[in-house]
Amino acid sequence: MGRVFDFAKRRIAGYIVFWVLVFLFLGLFYGNDRPAQAGALFILGFAFIGSLLYTRRLKRKQRARREAREAPQRMQQAQTIQPPPRMPPPPQSPPTKQTPGR
Repeated sequence: MGRVFDFAKRRIAGYIVFWVLVFLFLGLFYGNDRPAQAGALFILGFAFIGSLLYTRRLKRKQRARREAREAPQRMQQAQTIQPPPRMPPPPQSPPTKQTPGR
């Protein structure tokens, strides 16, 4: 639970900072100019796609760190678990003779 919650807090804080900067940029450069606001929509869409890609990158990096941290524990657990003993094969019965003609 802690691992997920920490990542969620960082992601939410990152989203807030990112979108505040995007809107600040748009407010400074695009103001009340109507034709320029169409370009602002393009920038908003571009920023949204960029934020989604960045979040995926963060998740991928976090997953890699977690797997690297947990790999030695999994290896140790795999060494301590003994495989079940193999059962000997059943004895083979002699082949039956078939009589021809029936």
